[in-house]
Amino acid sequence: MTRPPQNKTPSNRPHNDRQPQHRPPQNRPQQARPRPPQTPIALPEHLPRYPGFVTIVLRAGTATPVLSGHPWLFSGAIGHVLPPEGTQAESGQACAVFDPHGRYLGHGTYHPQSQIAVRLVEAGMDGLEPATLPDGATIVARRLEKATLLRRDLGLPSAETNAFRLINSEGDGLPGVVIDRFAEGAVVQVTTAGAARWQHAILEWLRANGCAWVLVRVPNDVHPAEGLVAGHTASAGEVPAEVLVRHNGLQLRVEPGGQKTGMYADQRPNHARVAELAKGRFVLDTYSHVGGFGLHAARAGAKRVVCVDASQRAIDLAIQHAADNGVGLDAQCADAVHVLGHYASLPPEAERPSLVIVDPPKFATKASALEQAIRKYTHVNTLAMQAVAVDGFLVSCSCSGLVDVTQFLRVLGQAAHNAGRTVQLLELRGPGGDHPVAPAHAEGQYLKVAICRISARTV
Repeated sequence: MTRPPQNKTPSNRPHNDRQPQHRPPQNRPQQARPRPPQTPIALPEHLPRYPGFVTIVLRAGTATPVLSGHPWLFSGAIGHVLPPEGTQAESGQACAVFDPHGRYLGHGTYHPQSQIAVRLVEAGMDGLEPATLPDGATIVARRLEKATLLRRDLGLPSAETNAFRLINSEGDGLPGVVIDRFAEGAVVQVTTAGAARWQHAILEWLRANGCAWVLVRVPNDVHPAEGLVAGHTASAGEVPAEVLVRHNGLQLRVEPGGQKTGMYADQRPNHARVAELAKGRFVLDTYSHVGGFGLHAARAGAKRVVCVDASQRAIDLAIQHAADNGVGLDAQCADAVHVLGHYASLPPEAERPSLVIVDPPKFATKASALEQAIRKYTHVNTLAMQAVAVDGFLVSCSCSGLVDVTQFLRVLGQAAHNAGRTVQLLELRGPGGDHPVAPAHAEGQYLKVAICRISARTV
């Protein structure tokens, strides 16, 4: 399914309940202390103004993450907000960002109601002030052209795969925008007010560059601070109810605008890698969605494949996909925890799966849910380690951006202790190259996939 080690950030960063996010402090006091008043800062004497752009001046000591390539500025970092003359700043409006000395840092979109107050589109170069700043349509065209070239260099699309991510939000310089290509069309997902201002330019560019159809949507979990209404917001061409795509040579059915954009494309390279371990094995694919890991395992020669998901619609599609691709698998609409518990409780002589995949949904949906999410991940992985045959493989995934790599690995260690097993980490993986991120933007590194060997514990 489609779904970050955290970097150190300034202490004025407030918490935000939208994903991707940074990690909350571990030892939070019972009652928050009142925040001392912040000293007003003087405006720099020399401060360029750009027509139609909000001017943002930062507080002292808050520019370091931007200079390191981080694309977010939090509300606590903002010293001054200067709207264009005679107007008020609007959500999603283009903005130019300066440090307290008036040095130009870059431009982006301003979000006054969000704790992520500025999402940078482009960083400045050595403080040099450009004569003009690009409008939205120019930004969109530049980013889409660059992203298309990157995917071509990665071999996408290809004879084997024509479903892939074209724009990965901040990683491709269009914060709040995700675009997935599905054969001859595309689904665009917008999650910020700034991205919503670009949607028609995006739609027009895609249509002019080979997309037979385009659907633009706002997801159901969009943050209220953005002021967007969930649902389909624009389209062009005849959007199909279902489209056939190629995914590592498998034929899959995608419902555009279904769950997320219609398909999780981020696990594609991991599907192929895990299939290399599957030949001759009994494979248990839990939280299987439409059968990504299980289908690849069956095609690779697994002795038996069982897919488990709580969604009957997902199970129906997994069965259809198996038929479409001429492979055999069992698919069960059931609670993955119960199924893992069943195999974990079998007597030693019973047949157990020798390759178990655990790819649950995002347990940590907000900062306040992190501790409970850690407990859930630990419980599921404990059962998985007890369920897998001795010296078998466990593929454990987390798509929770709030759970960083260190926490995820600790979960696996604690689960091994609880299960009475020994775990060896063989590989730690993420999404494919069509999901790029900025190195400094740890929050964007959401997907973690651990391939492990699970052995009996010895004295």
